[in-house]
Amino acid sequence: MEKPPRLTVDEYFDIIALIFACRGTCDRLRTATVIRDTGNILIAGGYNGAPAGDPHCDDVGHLMVDNHCVRTNHGEENALLNCLDLTRVKDGIATIIGNPCYPCARKLATKNVKKLRYIGDYTNALGTNHVEDLCRRRGIILEYVDVKEVLKTLQKAIDFHQGPGGAFSKLPRIELRLREEVK
Repeated sequence: MEKPPRLTVDEYFDIIALIFACRGTCDRLRTATVIRDTGNILIAGGYNGAPAGDPHCDDVGHLMVDNHCVRTNHGEENALLNCLDLTRVKDGIATIIGNPCYPCARKLATKNVKKLRYIGDYTNALGTNHVEDLCRRRGIILEYVDVKEVLKTLQKAIDFHQGPGGAFSKLPRIELRLREEVK
C-alpha cells in the first residue's frame, strides 16, 4: 500500500482548531482558536464558552446585547487567557473557526500575531468590516479557508490513518461525503 501524505502544518492546525471547537458551548457559532509560535508549536487554544462555573448558553440560553451573545468568552479570548507564555504569540499564527470579530482581532493584533487564518464565515461577527483595515495597518496577513477545504483535510487525515501504522488501518475504507451528495 502506498504511504499516504502527511498533513501540511496549516492543515494540521485547521484540524486542531476544529477539534477545539467541539467543546464550544454557544450554538450561535461553535468556534475555537489555536495559536502556534514561530516554530509551529501549539502554544494556546480556546473555544467559546462561559467562564468556568458560570452557566453556558447551551444550558440556559443566550445573553443578548445588541444582537450579540455576551455570555461567552470568544475562542480567541480563551486562547490568549490559556496561553502560558504570551511572549511566544509574537509573530505567531492564530487559526480561528469563523472570521474573527473586531475586538478579538484587536486583542490578537495587540500580541503581534503575524497571521490570522479563519475557517468559514460568521456573518454576525461584531465589526468584521474593520478587521481588514486593522490587519492592513498592522501588517497582519488575513487568510480565509473555505470549510470545504477543511473537509478535504479531514479526509486526508482519515486516509493517512487508514495507511500503514494508522489507527484506522484495519477498518474498511472510510470516506466523508456531504449529505447532499448521499441522496
